[in-house]
Amino acid sequence: MKKIMIGCAALAALFSLETANAADLPRPVPQVYKAPAMVPPAFSWTGFYIGLEGGYGRGRENYTDNFIGGVDHSPQGGLFGGVLGYRYQIGQFVLGAEGSAAWADINDTVSAGGISETFKTRSLYTATGQIGYAFGQALLYAKGGWAGAYVNNNLNAPGILLASNSQDDNGWTVGAGIDYAVWQNVVLGVEYDHMNLGSSGFATPAWVVTSPSRFTIDQVVGRLTYKFNLF
Repeated sequence: MKKIMIGCAALAALFSLETANAADLPRPVPQVYKAPAMVPPAFSWTGFYIGLEGGYGRGRENYTDNFIGGVDHSPQGGLFGGVLGYRYQIGQFVLGAEGSAAWADINDTVSAGGISETFKTRSLYTATGQIGYAFGQALLYAKGGWAGAYVNNNLNAPGILLASNSQDDNGWTVGAGIDYAVWQNVVLGVEYDHMNLGSSGFATPAWVVTSPSRFTIDQVVGRLTYKFNLF
């Protein structure tokens, strides 16, 4: 009996020692996992876009008529309109197609002997293809294609409209520009365009115009467009 009691006491002492040692062991530090940082998607120029453009144009045309003889017009003035297009990005290259239409007030008046002749561009239109190179949110591009203009010629004596003619001139355009996406969908840009348009002579009962040159326009416009993301 005495031996049994000594054994139980020894077991109790051993259990107390193990419990104390376990309490002294350092507790494991819980691991804290951080979510991976959010990386914004790379900017893409792919998508449809629509916007506004406005700027300044300067032109040149000359012809011969039965009042002044040789007439040399250098019309200039403002324009304002809209653009609609689509771009597709492949690597850093960007291909696109665009149409534009603008109201214009590019005009000039030549006078001689009490007679004045006014030449005015009332509207401009283009349908062009584009090729560009992207630097992230910046895009350098060149463009070219069809251009058209609605023009008006007036012959005036003091206070009197003697004759008038309106016609559509058609030809080609080339240009270049730079766009920059200030936000994911809002793009600011500036563009230069040269237009070379065919012009035809005309005859009214009072006014005969012959040998017109091709009508050229150089314009610089600022652009504000909204790009629709496809993805």
